[in-house]
Amino acid sequence: MVSALAMDRAGISLRLELRDTLKLAAPLVLNQVGHMSMGMVDTLVAGHINTTALAGLGLAANSFWTFTAVCVGCLFALDTYFSQSVGAKDESALRRYFGQAFWLGGMVLVVAALGVVFGAWTYLRLTPHGGLQDAFARYTWIIVWSLPSLFFFAVMSRYWQARRRVLPITVIILSANVLNLLLCVGFGLGKWGLPALGIRGIAWSTVICRYAMLVAAAIFTWNQLRPIKWRLPPMDWVIQRGFLRLGLPAAGHIGLEVGAFSIATYVAGALGEVPLAAHHICLMMASFTFMFPVGFSAAAAVRVGTYIGARKPEHAKVAGWLCIAVSVLMMSGFAIMYLTIPGVLLRLFTIDPAVVAIGRRILFLVALFEIADGIQVSCTGALRGAGDTSSPLRANLIGHYPIGLLLGLLLCWAGGFGVVGLWSGLALGLVCVALMLLRAWRRATHDPERMRPIAADTSLVATDSWDKLGPAPDVVCEKL
Repeated sequence: MVSALAMDRAGISLRLELRDTLKLAAPLVLNQVGHMSMGMVDTLVAGHINTTALAGLGLAANSFWTFTAVCVGCLFALDTYFSQSVGAKDESALRRYFGQAFWLGGMVLVVAALGVVFGAWTYLRLTPHGGLQDAFARYTWIIVWSLPSLFFFAVMSRYWQARRRVLPITVIILSANVLNLLLCVGFGLGKWGLPALGIRGIAWSTVICRYAMLVAAAIFTWNQLRPIKWRLPPMDWVIQRGFLRLGLPAAGHIGLEVGAFSIATYVAGALGEVPLAAHHICLMMASFTFMFPVGFSAAAAVRVGTYIGARKPEHAKVAGWLCIAVSVLMMSGFAIMYLTIPGVLLRLFTIDPAVVAIGRRILFLVALFEIADGIQVSCTGALRGAGDTSSPLRANLIGHYPIGLLLGLLLCWAGGFGVVGLWSGLALGLVCVALMLLRAWRRATHDPERMRPIAADTSLVATDSWDKLGPAPDVVCEKL
């Protein structure tokens, strides 16, 4: 890791670095938890309708996020470009990247929409008609309309997190979650005199809340930047190629990880509604706690990228290791929770004793891989800040497929362990991914002087309105 002598020579205070990291990461964690909470609320409300509604919504949500998360992964390239521009105090480049980021968001939006529609159509064509398929279709054909709000909100939130102006975005997300809870309970279950629309009510409630988030973020961005005109600059393929050079491997590694769990979801669906419901509840809980180290992963990308842009590689090294260490500590606490009170957690979602019984066994496995999950995602963020999105791609390809998924399928079908065997393989795969990414980060930081900014060969002649912005907000690099 980082020796005390090296830190002293570089003028690094671990206490101050921890303080600044926590100050940035805390709202980022809340943002990630807030995004995940919308899905958690949908699941909670669906579980109070019936097991079929819960299983169908779980399958639809999994299908939706399989394609959406992969395309959102392309936007991870913005972390590197935004944060390194902030570190280098290059306001002109930051403005150009921000304007071009909306074009990137639009392109991946189209791909995500096509993927979600084709995936849903294929599933409905290949499976026999029934209650599960009805719930799947109702949720999917409504929630797909929320895609534009997701991608353009993501562009603005990544811009402001690079500037360390995260709190307003956090307030927007948390407020939307409160609204979503009220609407889902009202229209999903028919409370307070509202019509009980079931799955459709849950889906429309979430769509409305996501667009409310987009409008609020757009108003905040407008008030802060004060552009003369609100129009996009012409698409610049030089910058777009740079985005895609980092974004496509990031999307690939997200696709490999999400794809493994999506395949597992369809396999669980083939085992029956009860295993599928237990699988979905445990996956939602694991995903919820995963959002906490995801927040530190985002913080690692910003801190490492900002320091590299400022030509302070030793600081970048310390920042990365610190985020990894905090993620390990945090996930240890969640592992203890899953080991000690699994029944209490499961009964928040369902009162079906068969679902709870299977869920207990799955949560035991979740507890075993929590620390590895924290390591792999925080390493991914640190590497992304350094401009390396290829190592996570390779690690996820090797860990999740020839190891995790293959073993899980063998234990599930050949071994007769069902959905619990499936999760056993996935757990081992995550541990392998964590070990490979930890090795990649150690290798990347072995010689900090080799940690350099991404090639600055995208200098442009900018004539669009984004270069005519008023005074920019305070830039974080002044405080480094």
